[in-house]
Amino acid sequence: MRAFLALDIPDDVAAALIRLQSGIPFGRPVPEENLHLTLAFFEDAPDHGLEALHEMLSALRMPPVEIRFTGLDSFTEAERGLVFADVVRSNALQALHDRIASLCRQAGLDLPRRRFRPHVTLMRANRRPDGAGRDRLAASLGARADLPGFTARAVTLYRSTLGPRGAIHEPLAAYPLSG
Repeated sequence: MRAFLALDIPDDVAAALIRLQSGIPFGRPVPEENLHLTLAFFEDAPDHGLEALHEMLSALRMPPVEIRFTGLDSFTEAERGLVFADVVRSNALQALHDRIASLCRQAGLDLPRRRFRPHVTLMRANRRPDGAGRDRLAASLGARADLPGFTARAVTLYRSTLGPRGAIHEPLAAYPLSG
């Protein structure tokens, strides 16, 4: 199963992020219902691994985490471009990510070995911008004082199904962050 663990974005924060999308001159907007902050992604997770992870996450005792945005940024994956709301990597958020990654590995789930860069993807493209498009995108990036933060109070496990119009995310379970 294609699945991931994420922090959900509250409605008021999602509305602010959606407003920002209209000013980004590159890519396809991520639908509001798909906005999230990924903690772990599994391209092809076996059922037994997800069941083991569910048991471990049900016993998880971590405090809620404050999420703050710094602004808009972009990076490319292979030949694709992504624009995202950059998230401050606080000690609490890093500790939550590290604990989640450890539990995933204990459950036998493979995770990519890359540095955690917390973000909420806003726009996706199948190519990198160039020329005038690149310049317009660069002008829309940067610090944003008007991005509200929030307190993440749960981690959600999602199934992700790819379709012709993009991914459909179905919540399977939520694990409270209550310390």
